[in-house]
Amino acid sequence: MELKQLFYFKTIVEEGTISKAAQKLHMAQPPLSMQLKHLEEELNVQLIIRTHHGNELTNAGKLFYKRALQILSLSELTKQEIINTDVSILRIGMTSSNHSLINYLNNELISNLKLSFRIHEGSTYTMLDLLLTHNIDMAFVRTPFDQSQVNSIHLCDEPMMAVGSESFFKQPMNQMKDYNHIPLIIHQRYLSFITDYCLQYNFHPFIKFTCDDSRTSLLYAKYGYGIAIVPKRAIDMIDYPMHIEELQDKELYTSIVIIYRKDEKLDVHLQQIISTYLHIFTC
Repeated sequence: MELKQLFYFKTIVEEGTISKAAQKLHMAQPPLSMQLKHLEEELNVQLIIRTHHGNELTNAGKLFYKRALQILSLSELTKQEIINTDVSILRIGMTSSNHSLINYLNNELISNLKLSFRIHEGSTYTMLDLLLTHNIDMAFVRTPFDQSQVNSIHLCDEPMMAVGSESFFKQPMNQMKDYNHIPLIIHQRYLSFITDYCLQYNFHPFIKFTCDDSRTSLLYAKYGYGIAIVPKRAIDMIDYPMHIEELQDKELYTSIVIIYRKDEKLDVHLQQIISTYLHIFTC
């Protein structure tokens, strides 16, 4: 398996058909089809199902596409590191609800001309995957998650916050049970977490929207689609008038956690970042 094959596969997936991918790559279609065939034969699995409407990824194809992106990204990063050997590259993962934490990076680090940051965004599970496949070296994530495969540093516990238009809030609403029959906007990550908790109070929450980013939840709340339930740190990203209630349900608290690989010494600058955040946020 060669990087060239991964790049060809990536292009086929993103262009939708082999013919469009061949045009994009400035090559004939038959050789590109042969490259895909060789790749599938080497892996002994079908990656793409050809249909009249285009290509459809198999489950194996979806996983391989994900890995191809990671490998190509790592290859490009390695090339840049080799070219710029005098610059240290810090690869940090960040979940959307922790996005504002970047504001607390030490100014000395930001202004250091010998440092470059690569920030990867996604869910906690995406960050775990990127960390274990060596695409990042450290990440800021949220509980709950399986911490057995990584080193974890607990920073702080935070409550959930209800954010929405004033019209949705008829009274002080500081508990999850107060939101029965109200349209909710919830990060997919917390769907079962919140739903299971509500069922303890004998009601099923009305989930109007789920999404994969806390910023999207807050934007939909701004549009008046419902009340967004987000971790407290996420409200730092609000720059428009919204009604905000802090939920007192302790069972819905989540923790901000720094994770990094086991049995691996961190770069001195990453150690400095951890020390800074421990000093600011431990509670």
